[in-house]
Amino acid sequence: MNTRLLVCISASGVTVALWKSGLGTCLRFDPDEAGEAEFSLLLKTLPGVPVLFMVDTVDEDYRLEALPRVGAADRRAMLDRKLRQTYRTSPFVSARLQRRSRVRGQRSDDQFLLAALTETSTVLPWIEIATELRMPIAGVFTAPTVTPSAVRSLGLTGRAQLIVSRHAAGMRQTFLRDGQFRFSRLTPLRGTNDTSAGGSGGAATEIINTRMYLNALQATAADEVVDVILLDQDDSLEALRETVAGAQVPVRARRIGRQELAKRLKIPLAALEATPDALPLHLLGRSPPAENLAPSALLEGYRVHQAGRWLMGTAAGVAVVGSVWILLNITAVQRVDAESAGLARETAQLQATYAELTRQFPASPAPAQTLKLTVDAFDHLRERARTPEDLFAVVSRQLEMHPTISLNSIAWRHSRAPDAATAFATVGSPSGVDGTPRQFGLLSGEITPFRGDYRTAVVTIREFAEDLRQDPRVAEIKILKLPLDDSSRQALSGSTNARVEQQVGAQFEMSVVLREPEGTPR
Repeated sequence: MNTRLLVCISASGVTVALWKSGLGTCLRFDPDEAGEAEFSLLLKTLPGVPVLFMVDTVDEDYRLEALPRVGAADRRAMLDRKLRQTYRTSPFVSARLQRRSRVRGQRSDDQFLLAALTETSTVLPWIEIATELRMPIAGVFTAPTVTPSAVRSLGLTGRAQLIVSRHAAGMRQTFLRDGQFRFSRLTPLRGTNDTSAGGSGGAATEIINTRMYLNALQATAADEVVDVILLDQDDSLEALRETVAGAQVPVRARRIGRQELAKRLKIPLAALEATPDALPLHLLGRSPPAENLAPSALLEGYRVHQAGRWLMGTAAGVAVVGSVWILLNITAVQRVDAESAGLARETAQLQATYAELTRQFPASPAPAQTLKLTVDAFDHLRERARTPEDLFAVVSRQLEMHPTISLNSIAWRHSRAPDAATAFATVGSPSGVDGTPRQFGLLSGEITPFRGDYRTAVVTIREFAEDLRQDPRVAEIKILKLPLDDSSRQALSGSTNARVEQQVGAQFEMSVVLREPEGTPR
């Protein structure tokens, strides 16, 4: 937990404690020039430590105000205007939302607790000392506003609670409704026996008067039982509890002694014995209340301090991440260097083994470079080589679908020729032709059995050619010869001798051009 300086200001003096994971040694300063000088010397030894001021005087005012529910910006402006109207001269004011109410068919209201210091002469000298020394001031709070955190920690329940505790400034009575702070009264102690029941100014009388005052304020009903909780820091309030419990008012009194307070609130016993302000100081250090009375200008130094701490924390985080990253990189480099050294040793061993083995080989008829070029040329030729397998696969598939087609011969070429006629008219690649090598096929066949029906034969041949064309591996197909040209531009000729027709047969020729697979080298 961050180190903080806790300062409790009252008319009787100032109590100071250093908070560092808990309440430390408490010091007391008198409300005079000597005390202010000692306080200034103390602050000089703690540069940059945030200061939290707590005021425990009668110069305080609390009011509940019901205001219409509006947006955030309008609510802030409305509260600022309300605070200026209510507390015109005090710079130490605050407004906190306590409860929201909504009644069907009526306006929705928000209930705010307005708090202020009505007299600042007791507080300002001590705050000015911290301001002159450029101490970061984290806030100015009133003593009773820390009481709800004590009630929660002690596990106290009840709708109406009156918390009574004795401080250096006097006896403090704080009223809570449903755990929410409502108002507080401070009764200065004028003698050592003021906590007894005797006298009109006694503590018991003050508690009973406060209970009746709650009825006048309509904070409680006349017959409502109020829980009076005595926070007894020095085990001196048992008689007061008995007196209050026996009073003819609807109250239920309970005392919590020093040992229980120290145990449940985790306050050092030495601090409770040192000063009556130990309890509110401990509650302030553990959980500062939301009712911060300090004006925005007074908190500027603390905001700068917090921003600096955030930047330092961020820088430290970046430094840690950077250090870890550097260590990881160094480890990775060392690992790579070790692997490289191992590979270098392995390479040297393999080279030595290779040299030893090659020393036993017979003399090579050709140098290694020539052998490499020969192998590369062979691989290049193998990649470019083509076989008639694709053509045979395409044709055989269609022959199964056309049983009357009988092939007499299949010619195949892999050439750069522009068409099939050129490919089969020359041997090898035609000279002067530059293009992608393609596969050409020349099919010669006839219709079997053929009984002289040329028209059916021609239709069968054309269907066979069209089915070949539908194969995705075929780029082009052309019928070169038909047993009968059925074009309307040609004259029919032939013999009607059936025997001759059967001898001649229905022969045809067609050329096929296959597509080259994608990525085929040229």
